[in-house]
Amino acid sequence: MTDRLDPDQLWLGACVGAQLLLVLICVIQANAYRERPLILHAAATLMGVLTVETMIGNYAVQPRAVVLLVPALAGLQFLDLVSHAGGLRKARRWLVGISAVAMPLLAGAALWSAWFSIAGMVLWALIVVMVLARAWRQSQPWIIWLLPALIALLLAAASVIWANGAPSLDDAVRLSALLTAWSACIYMGTVWRGRIQGVTRARVNAMNTVDPLTGLATPLVLTQRVQAARHLTKRYGHPSVLMVVHIENLGAIGAEFGPEAAESAVLVAANRVREALLREGDVAARLTHARIGVLAEGAAPGEAAASVATRILVAGLKEPLPAAPAEYLRFRIVLAAVPVDDTSPKQLLHRLNARLDQEVQGGSERRIATVTAEELQIRTDFNSL
Repeated sequence: MTDRLDPDQLWLGACVGAQLLLVLICVIQANAYRERPLILHAAATLMGVLTVETMIGNYAVQPRAVVLLVPALAGLQFLDLVSHAGGLRKARRWLVGISAVAMPLLAGAALWSAWFSIAGMVLWALIVVMVLARAWRQSQPWIIWLLPALIALLLAAASVIWANGAPSLDDAVRLSALLTAWSACIYMGTVWRGRIQGVTRARVNAMNTVDPLTGLATPLVLTQRVQAARHLTKRYGHPSVLMVVHIENLGAIGAEFGPEAAESAVLVAANRVREALLREGDVAARLTHARIGVLAEGAAPGEAAASVATRILVAGLKEPLPAAPAEYLRFRIVLAAVPVDDTSPKQLLHRLNARLDQEVQGGSERRIATVTAEELQIRTDFNSL
């Protein structure tokens, strides 16, 4: 008949297992999302497990010395968590000095006297509270999790430092439970902070790469893609075509149906140009209110004119506008092969827009105009005079 396990042993195993699971989760998420605070928290949590091990394993190393290394690593992680907060330069220097230098030294001194452990924890707690108070308003709402975490860590350190005689299993269970609570709270706060910063980064990137009105790319993205297409052309002979699409009757729609109908026509034009693109590598960007730039990769001018440009023209005439039932979108397109010379994408777009202005003012019957490499070169030479 097997002996039943002591409940304290079950609790101890559950708490240590939870801490090790948090270590594994932190490492995985840190590698996946490049979150350094999670790596530091994994190291601090693992040091907490080692503290429990020294308490129940009867090692020569005193638990009160090892426990000081937990707040030392936690302090370094705390620095990363509040790195966004302003006005913390002096406090950050103090926290770095205490966590990275003073706490390891005091941990070594604590092998001879518990007073060094007490001094280290008091000094560390004062600095952390000072940093926490200054970063409080700038770190809402995730910083709330740090309060119970700090209390749990201080209680865990106190339970080790003030332990009388040989540590018992009850002391180990109490320590492990407090460290588990600390680790879980810090993990929740760190993940919450990472989620907020991730959303903020995504919004900033979207502002730089996505036009807020049409959902098309921005001119910056189009410029970068044109530059990349040029490198492919130079290296592999991989052709690409840049075109400018002009909404010719946008002014007439606004004059007859009002500015709201004109705005709606811009949205419809953006959607139809996007739907007309053949390849996933093609990109459309809003250049001005009535013009859209399109990069068609892997296509020569003749092919692009017969496929992509023609599809865009047909998409405009596919069905009338929702806000103006009697009107269709009439596009006019100018295109050219992406040159391999040093003409910048900005200059190339300027040349195409100038040619498109001529086509619009001249009232040409053709809807698709191809600018040859010689014409682009002539325009470039003329503008450089």
